[in-house]
Amino acid sequence: MIRNDCAHFRGDKPCRFKRVCEDCPHFEAIGSKLLIIKCRAQGDVLRTTALLPGLRRKHPGSLISWIVDPESVELLDNNPFLHRVLRFNLESVLALQIEEFDALYCLDKEPALTALATQVRSAAKYGFGLNKDGALIIFNEAASYAYRLGVDDDLKFFRNEKTYQAVIAEAAEVDFRGDEYVFELKDEARAKAAAFFKAERITGKKPAVGLNTGAGTKFETKQWPVDTYRKLIRMLRDKLGADVFLLGGPREKAMNAGLAAGAGPGIFNTGTENALLDFAGFVARMDALVTSDTLGMHIAIALKRKVVALFGPTCPQEIDLYGRGVKLFAGAGCAPCYKQTCPDAVCMKAIPPQQVFEEIRQLLR
Repeated sequence: MIRNDCAHFRGDKPCRFKRVCEDCPHFEAIGSKLLIIKCRAQGDVLRTTALLPGLRRKHPGSLISWIVDPESVELLDNNPFLHRVLRFNLESVLALQIEEFDALYCLDKEPALTALATQVRSAAKYGFGLNKDGALIIFNEAASYAYRLGVDDDLKFFRNEKTYQAVIAEAAEVDFRGDEYVFELKDEARAKAAAFFKAERITGKKPAVGLNTGAGTKFETKQWPVDTYRKLIRMLRDKLGADVFLLGGPREKAMNAGLAAGAGPGIFNTGTENALLDFAGFVARMDALVTSDTLGMHIAIALKRKVVALFGPTCPQEIDLYGRGVKLFAGAGCAPCYKQTCPDAVCMKAIPPQQVFEEIRQLLR
């Protein structure tokens, strides 16, 4: 007898227990089914995982599916709260037209994703959808504050004091208890960093301070100037005796190579071609990380690292460091602006390296 009413049933291949259904001790009846739609922005995907403990409290024993952009699947793999992670593609969208859910949570606002949320059959819906005129709508009144944050710059930039996690929990009508990100990093994701430390004969006796020099691909305005990094490196090495690790992606290849060149001992370039989880493996080895408002910051928060976060064009109040760091925001007259480019970027230049150094020193005491 085939039990397609089992939570572990696959159909196209054996389940993870590699058992036929008859007399299987692992049978688990399908309880309530939840669907999360949160595809865009890897950092936002990661911090949305803080919603999962609250959802499980709200729906005990539920099976939670999450549809996400392919580039972010690895951030959700091995998540103990998730029954299924779906890539946002035609295959998954077609399959979701057939399924039925007990509750749907759409936390994206883009048309393709809100259209999907509107079409999927679910007994209850929370967050955002799309009306017949192609306009963004809310499914539930509790999502109105999150909706307003997207259209009211004065509210978002100056009056809002809620973190992103608190905002989405309100929209989802979930009891938020300061829950942290849920991110599982397996041993194999830590292997490359471990091999690097061994090859470079890094003993771990000195403080390990990471500098995530990137600004992401969307906001060049988040970039802290290279000269400030250079000054900070000297202070970290000479005054703190720290080992300094340069982290970044392909866009930071020249910058990190320039920072490492001639810097002397104790400065390590971890490379800029690391796979996403390998990059996370390096972050996991840091005692503290200096970073702008990027995916690297969210990975550090998820891994419970100490963080000095540098803010200029974006809002620091939306970020929760969970008591393990400090947010530096110079508050230039034009900031926050959420502009992707700027001829001057005074907001980031206004954060002095001496201040960053002092914050690191305090965090590492």
